[in-house]
Amino acid sequence: MLPVEIHTLADGVHELTLRPSPEEIGLDPAVFADVEVDLRLDVAPSGSGRRVLVQFDARAAATLECARTLVEFVQPVSGAHAVLFAPPDQLPSGDDDEGIAPLPEDAHVLDLTEPIRDTLLLALPVRPLAPGAEDVEIPTTFGADLDDEGRTLDPRWEALRALRDADGDADGDTESGDVTP
Repeated sequence: MLPVEIHTLADGVHELTLRPSPEEIGLDPAVFADVEVDLRLDVAPSGSGRRVLVQFDARAAATLECARTLVEFVQPVSGAHAVLFAPPDQLPSGDDDEGIAPLPEDAHVLDLTEPIRDTLLLALPVRPLAPGAEDVEIPTTFGADLDDEGRTLDPRWEALRALRDADGDADGDTESGDVTP
């Protein structure tokens, strides 16, 4: 959980910088490191309580696997988001807007875990490419080498090929090498 205490904040704008561990916001520490969040909290009185507009920029270093070369690399990721915390009676009804959350009158802390985690996860590239990956030549031929007649040169198959060829000579069918039951 990533709590931000609001009960001691006066009305107005407040800026904070948080450096939570990846575990605190539910991220994989093998993927994310050096998480940093710049918060801007705009606290304002409201009819039945307080409203808090939270705007944040989240940054982290992500260890990714290149989709082209399959090598691991570290890439900085970042994203920004805003959430309005308002008294429950002032929220729009029937609206599942992720940018608006309830703030009970007796609330002392805001839990920013989910919006920050989601922002960093959405900042990950869909197809991560390591620096210089576009310049790396990717092999496009696979399998065993073939000789001039289209036969494989893999020596592990020679014993089986000799059996096939011997069976073909016995049947009188040396051209195709087909084996019929």
